[in-house]
Formats: sequence, C-alpha cells, structure tokens
Amino acid sequence: MLLVDDEPLLINALARLLRRAGNRVTAAADGVEALERLREERADVILSDGRMPQLDGPGLLRALRGDGDRTPRVFLTGDGDASDGDLVALGASEVLRKPVTLDRLLAALHRAAGE
Repeated sequence: MLLVDDEPLLINALARLLRRAGNRVTAAADGVEALERLREERADVILSDGRMPQLDGPGLLRALRGDGDRTPRVFLTGDGDASDGDLVALGASEVLRKPVTLDRLLAALHRAAGE
C-alpha cells in the first residue's frame, strides 16, 4: 500500500496502524513523491490525502490516469462535498472524510483492493 499525506504526524500514525493490521506500507509526502515511489514499486492500493503541496490529490489522479495506472485509490479528505465528486470523477475508488475510524478505513481499503 502506498500512503500519501503531507502531515508527518498523521502519516506516521496511519502507517503504524495499517502495519499492525497486516499491511505493507510505503509512505510519500505528496503526489510528486508518490509518483516516484510508484515508478520504483507497484502498490496494491493507494491511500491519499486530497490536499497536499506540489501535487495534490486531483493532480495525482490525473497523472496516474495519464500513465495508465489502474491501482485502486482511496482518498481521505477534510474538504467539503464538492471535492468528493471531483476525486471520484478523476478515478478515486472511494472518498472518506477525516476523521475516520480505523474499521471504516480498513473496510474501504479492502473494497478498493477487491478483497
């Protein structure tokens, strides 16, 4: 799993929780770094924040679509309802609102990965 978020405390906490749940997690601080990581290693699912510096969620989705990447994508967002439709239209499998429970997050990741 590729975890993408620009908040170090959040990314560290999420990575720790996801690893405890049995996931192998690679982290990236923004969309640019996420694309670099995906060039190095394929991910079974991408969990990303929607707003990040340099390359945000919509920009990441556009870049992935341009590359033909079909990795399932789940987004966490604190934005209003308007961004949900945009993210889904650009290829997000699911959009979850922050804060989210671990159970709900894991369920979304399993759905996205087709498990």
